[in-house]
Amino acid sequence: MTKFYTAQEIADKLKIKKTTVYELIKRGELPSSKIGKQLRVSETQLSEYLNRCSGTCQEQLPDTPDFQPESSLLKRDYLLHSNGLILCGQTSPALELLLTKMSIHPNGIPILQSHMNSYNGLYSLYFGKAHIASASLTAEEIQCLVPGTPLTVICLYEYKIGLYVKSGNPKNIKTLKDLLRPDVSFANREKGSTRRIFLDRVLMREHLCTDKISGYKNEMVSDLSTAAAILNETADAAIGEELITRQTKSLEFLPLEKLPMYLVIETSNLEKPGFSTLLEIISSQDYRTILKNQTGYDTEHTGDILSF
Repeated sequence: MTKFYTAQEIADKLKIKKTTVYELIKRGELPSSKIGKQLRVSETQLSEYLNRCSGTCQEQLPDTPDFQPESSLLKRDYLLHSNGLILCGQTSPALELLLTKMSIHPNGIPILQSHMNSYNGLYSLYFGKAHIASASLTAEEIQCLVPGTPLTVICLYEYKIGLYVKSGNPKNIKTLKDLLRPDVSFANREKGSTRRIFLDRVLMREHLCTDKISGYKNEMVSDLSTAAAILNETADAAIGEELITRQTKSLEFLPLEKLPMYLVIETSNLEKPGFSTLLEIISSQDYRTILKNQTGYDTEHTGDILSF
């Protein structure tokens, strides 16, 4: 009979933190199974992971931060009833820089970043569980997800989204249509993420069937995890932003489109403490210059404001 381990048991065996086990599972590096509502790793899945690790070392991407969900929830409940702000958005240099600038600004107030994708961030904004959401969607899509609410969006930056492939592009992948080829395996992102929304929108527009994409149902939760799947040779292609591929020479980037990244705020909140400081920082030349130099993002429209 197959033996199954809890995350804590895996952590004890490998002498690592339990949060690291969850991160390995999220990245798709450690296979797992869902039994009822519980996540478990079988003895076979653990052996598969260990065998892969004991082979030839492959280039690794940087670790993602170790976030503590319990701590974040406590802080969220506190900030909802204090003078702090809750900002929903996945990890990015732009948000990290913004939060750093806010923490040292004379009129800055505490901000908790709740790590959510575009869809879930806007959902939280709609139900009053957050004050700000970052989203890389069109104005029409944002309005649909936060209906009946006057909104203001501030442009943080624009960036290229495209396909990750292994350096040299051995499978000669050029367009999204190539994902339907039987010899191509794809590492997908989770529903609600900008990458997944972009992919599904284009596939529908071009009448391309998702059932023909090998790996379409294998969801990962970050560009780092999908890029790692290509480096580990468990996938041939993935969708993400160009920034990730600059961290390794083993990946190649095939641009598809340029997208904006917005901060979305209820218009009625703009006059409240903290929001004007936020806008001041984003509109500053200092913020724009540092962001462009660190990332290569297009900052021509950084600080532009649109209300609807």
